[in-house]
Amino acid sequence: MWKQRAAAVVLIGSVLLVPISGTAAPAWAVDPVDPGSNRPSTGQSLFDDITADGVPFPFDALVNKIEKKAGCQPARCVTSVLVPLGRSLQRTAAAPDFFSFPRVVAAVTADGGGHLLAKDRVYLGYQERAGVIEVISYNEAAARFEFQLVRNYRVQGIPETVYASRAVCTACHQNQGPVFSRQQWDETNANPHIAARLASENGRTREQVYGVTIRRGVDLPNAIDDSTDRANLFAVVHRIWRDACDSACRGHALQAALQYRLSQEQGFEARPALAQRFAAQWPGGLAIPNPDLPNRDPLAFAVEQSATNQIDVGAAFEALVPRTPIEVWTGDDTLLVPRFVAGLASLFAEADVRDLDAELKRRAPVAVRRMYTARCSVNSDRYQCAGEVTLSGTHSMIDRLSLDGKELTRLQLRNGGVTRQGMRARTVGGDAIERIELPRRGKPGLATVTVVEDFAPARAALARSDWSEVPFARARMRATLGLPAMSACCGPGNSLPAAVNTIAAAVVPAQAIGFVAPCAACHRTAERSPPNFLAGDAQRVSASLAQCAPRMFVRLSMWQSPASSRAKVPMPPPRASHGGSPSIQAAPDPAVSALQATVAEWLRAESVQAPDLTAMLARGYENLRPCLPAGS
Repeated sequence: MWKQRAAAVVLIGSVLLVPISGTAAPAWAVDPVDPGSNRPSTGQSLFDDITADGVPFPFDALVNKIEKKAGCQPARCVTSVLVPLGRSLQRTAAAPDFFSFPRVVAAVTADGGGHLLAKDRVYLGYQERAGVIEVISYNEAAARFEFQLVRNYRVQGIPETVYASRAVCTACHQNQGPVFSRQQWDETNANPHIAARLASENGRTREQVYGVTIRRGVDLPNAIDDSTDRANLFAVVHRIWRDACDSACRGHALQAALQYRLSQEQGFEARPALAQRFAAQWPGGLAIPNPDLPNRDPLAFAVEQSATNQIDVGAAFEALVPRTPIEVWTGDDTLLVPRFVAGLASLFAEADVRDLDAELKRRAPVAVRRMYTARCSVNSDRYQCAGEVTLSGTHSMIDRLSLDGKELTRLQLRNGGVTRQGMRARTVGGDAIERIELPRRGKPGLATVTVVEDFAPARAALARSDWSEVPFARARMRATLGLPAMSACCGPGNSLPAAVNTIAAAVVPAQAIGFVAPCAACHRTAERSPPNFLAGDAQRVSASLAQCAPRMFVRLSMWQSPASSRAKVPMPPPRASHGGSPSIQAAPDPAVSALQATVAEWLRAESVQAPDLTAMLARGYENLRPCLPAGS
């Protein structure tokens, strides 16, 4: 389903408004201005686990490998779309052949049923012309997403996986996780005009690119969008687990989350004591980052169908625009505990739930059984029963069953046995519904419901365990519940740690010194995008700054325009946080203001006239000369 949200904070002009609930401002669950270290301090990315024995080529072979490692049937878990004219760092790589070499975005959007949990945890963006895959994948040990690049990914190439600069990545991925457009996803092949261009590129007709079917509807980008929304909450759940939930709270939260999954997300019984500690930790609430980019149709907004106009992204659509929280969670919100429990439950694999169900069934013969009765009336083949329980349905399907005031739906019956969507039916307390006996067909009478209280051992094990360690770990939970150790997922042994995609600082020429502090984090890397004009020796840096001066001038000048009328996002991008709270930067730092005058002098010396911002933008930003000298 498409998302409909009522955000608890809004941006009007350049002023961030927060709920009036006291003097405290909300705190970011994930601070967009604190990207963390490029290489994780513990653990490694799931992508590293999966590709421990190599990154196969071509791209569809890599997708097949990921699905196989995750226990998926082919084409069942990975969702892919084509984006010829997007907003990624690689958007200019295929110029002018954008529709011949579109970027493909792939996400693991379903659970394959194996111990390797890849759902909502692996995202790939591949650009063939660049020979690069941009990777976002989860690191459970560090409770964060890692940002990586696979370089030299081409025919006869030797792929190299490196950890990317998080400062570069989180400028757009401000939630420190995956992002995606909102509907109607017009940049993708769900747009029929995009699909038509892709299908008939260069006079040839084709049905697929990189194994991705071209003519598809909005269901595929919608699945990726939903996946990024779910992934967006991983860090939120971990933050609450770490900072607002003590050991006892964590034990009860795990009980609730397991009940939620065992009942197939119909509810839970345990109630973690969260609200008081949450309110004390965050008096103004916890700000939830926004993983959604505005929808953009690159064909509709091109003044002419030239390559430069098609790849020019206006300020309103740039991923660099600082995003306000999508909502704010507060301690007095009745939805706080359900949200936290559902988020924690999303950290379990289907295999965890299946293994727990089997372990509970193994112990069921010695468990307490309770029988509930209800008097039934009949209308044709349908029963309405009321008593110690209430239920309605037929001999094959119980539409509704209310047990101890908790409602369950869509329970399948077969010879008295009860299942739901192929699994043993369970109550919101985690206990198995062993049997439901209805009166003879077409006859009124007495119905009986037998419940086996087999969740009790799991409840006791979770309650007596010490949950002081953070972050949450599936292996620890499984061991506590007496489940077998997870099978090895990937490759022979552990993969070698990926290198870090950074370069050593060099002596810079005098004219570059003022740019180092505000710009080096993003523009002194081993990659050409974003332009690494501060990388290399003094001669290269000087040449790059001179080459890039027109674009630098435009970006620095944007600070003088109101946010609502900017043609491009200023550089450095405005921050969306101050002191860990949501706050959109409205004015440049003093040191940045001085840089505009510096670049203006460079351009004046070059052309013997002052730079004219209006004239430069009239020609189109992407028509300005590129930021790096050819061949640099």
